[in-house]
Amino acid sequence: MRRFAQEVRSLFDRQYRRAFRNLRHLPRMNYRRVIDAGANRGAFTDAFLRLHRPERVVLVEAIPELALKLREKYSGDARLSVLAAALSDRNGEARFEINRSEVSSSLLPIDPRNSKWFGRDLTVASSISVPTITLPELMTRENLENVDLLKLDLQGAERLVLTGGADALDRVRVIYAEVFFEPLYAGAWLFWEMNEFLSGRGFKLCGLSNIVHAADGDLVQANATFRRNDLV
Repeated sequence: MRRFAQEVRSLFDRQYRRAFRNLRHLPRMNYRRVIDAGANRGAFTDAFLRLHRPERVVLVEAIPELALKLREKYSGDARLSVLAAALSDRNGEARFEINRSEVSSSLLPIDPRNSKWFGRDLTVASSISVPTITLPELMTRENLENVDLLKLDLQGAERLVLTGGADALDRVRVIYAEVFFEPLYAGAWLFWEMNEFLSGRGFKLCGLSNIVHAADGDLVQANATFRRNDLV
């Protein structure tokens, strides 16, 4: 019944329709605790909150100015907290490259072919030192015994988070992550590598969305949804 109501609402509410379309592959369940890693300006969290009523959302953003804006944006919602750091494979600090296209900024060096693939300037503008934190440490610090949804939009650093936090993945129910079909960043996983890693840890691919093609038509990236095999 709820799914039907969502589909009906999507016919009349433009923003709701966009959120419903982008997140339609998320399993139908009650999402109580959510991590939004690579939160940027909060677009994912905004879309998610249109569809679900979580008890807790932790937003993680490496660029200090954006983290500050997120804190200001969500200051009136006690369910949401913001951590100014980069989710990674170790606790400490690391160099973070801020690219001319802000959303392409990453812990990993960007492949110079990106500018050709996407038809715009995606070169590095500057680099800064940022705090880093692992998934297990984040869950401990934020008192998250379990996570219903782990969203990763980290421009290739998903590999660092998942390998560094492998011991915590049995406490995660759903992963929504950016995946690559071309080596967009040095050291980033390609789609099949992430799929193989997660399938070996009890996750199953259940959808691809937001599929992006390069200027020449080649498939380059998408968002993938993985759920635990024992999720019912």
